[in-house]
Amino acid sequence: MNRNKVVRAELDQLMRESLLDNATHCRLSALYPLGHWDWRSLGRWFLIFGAVAAAAGAVISLRDVFVPSLWHLAVLLALVTGGMFITGWRLRKRSWPWSCRTAELLGGFALIGLSFVLGMIYSTGSGNWPALLLIDLVMLLVLSYALNNILLLTLSAVVFFSWFGGVTGYSSGWNAYWFGMNYPLRFLVASTFIALVGLLHLKAELGPLAAYRSFSKVWISFGLFLTEMALWLLSIFGNFAEIDGPLHEAGAGELAIFNLAWAALNLGLVLAGIRQSYRMLRGYGVTFFIIQAYTLFFTRISEHLGWLASLMIAGGSALGLALWLEKQRRERREDVPS
Repeated sequence: MNRNKVVRAELDQLMRESLLDNATHCRLSALYPLGHWDWRSLGRWFLIFGAVAAAAGAVISLRDVFVPSLWHLAVLLALVTGGMFITGWRLRKRSWPWSCRTAELLGGFALIGLSFVLGMIYSTGSGNWPALLLIDLVMLLVLSYALNNILLLTLSAVVFFSWFGGVTGYSSGWNAYWFGMNYPLRFLVASTFIALVGLLHLKAELGPLAAYRSFSKVWISFGLFLTEMALWLLSIFGNFAEIDGPLHEAGAGELAIFNLAWAALNLGLVLAGIRQSYRMLRGYGVTFFIIQAYTLFFTRISEHLGWLASLMIAGGSALGLALWLEKQRRERREDVPS
């Protein structure tokens, strides 16, 4: 991450902590314009992607030449898990932070694989695979904070997504996941709670959780993503309250309530992001506000206009939006003093 981006992130954080007023924040931010391309950030993502891809390739190659028993596979995964965390510890001592976090991330993946192999070895025939993910979730959360690894926390969020959808489908007997319309309202409640935990985490980072200053972004971002996705589905189909009943035909009033709630959320995110200088909130609000507009257009209006007129309107509006955003970006760059 380049120096100006680091400084801008710190200024944004001070703004959210009410240590800078808006005028001072704007004046100081103008002194640190962002560059055209962040090569170091790109390299960090290539490091993570390369490590995960190389590990996946190694596993596939090993499977082609060697078919281990479950016990052999469990021992191998245990060795890989321990080896990755030991490698992370050594890289941490050498002050290679992102290489260290990436090695620990691979250890987290191996840990998930180990839990499932042990689950198959000691299976009682219940088929309760979400329970294994819950165990993984607890261990990964503990490791995330014990090792101060934001990548492991991100993996924990993915595991929670899989576990919550899985346990909902498993306990209901529907054997379907979230995108099978498996109670999106439950995800809305859970995601709201996660986002609130993220806000509390952000406040606690001023005191007892100061060592985990960036972790709140993962909590807040994950909670907002699930909230947005749940409201997206609810705004189209309404709330599926019955699994075994007939297809749920949501009324206009029900869909209007969910659409208004979704629009209010995105408007609130944009205003909060502007007021607190929190670009992530603005990004979520603007992005999903646009998604909502296009969703309403294609589900409620386009069928009355025909496919040709609908595509022309949708494409033209997208092109106009892109040009307007580019104009705004150029004007902001020109306003920054050299």
